[in-house]
Amino acid sequence: MGKKFFGSYLRNLDAKGRLLLPSNLVKAEGLESLYVLKGFDGCLSVYLPEAFEELMEELSHLDQHDPSQRAYIRIATSSMRELKFDSHGRILLPADLLEEYGLGKEVMVNGVIDHLEIWDKKAYASYTLRNGAGYDSPLRRS
Repeated sequence: MGKKFFGSYLRNLDAKGRLLLPSNLVKAEGLESLYVLKGFDGCLSVYLPEAFEELMEELSHLDQHDPSQRAYIRIATSSMRELKFDSHGRILLPADLLEEYGLGKEVMVNGVIDHLEIWDKKAYASYTLRNGAGYDSPLRRS
């Protein structure tokens, strides 16, 4: 596995939907693009090329004969887009994804181990309010 992501960053989208990601997250020699797809719980998931290839490999091993796995493959792959960096190091988030996810001007960019998540700021605050109460109870391993 490649680069590990962590941390949370408040960013602003410009009027055209362009996002300047924190340089410490995507700083890589020769990096030209990222991949975005439908995430979980109301966010977009963003992958570096290497992690995206790993994701595609995982998807290719799902069972196309199982209706729920087939649906997951369809929904995930149909939402995938390659995002090229512009000359200023920004990525342009597609308008349809901005609308579908209700992404406003302020967004949170969160590192989630092998990928980034992009959340609307208010939606992420609501999510953490709903799901943060159990954080201090460690996950139990058998």
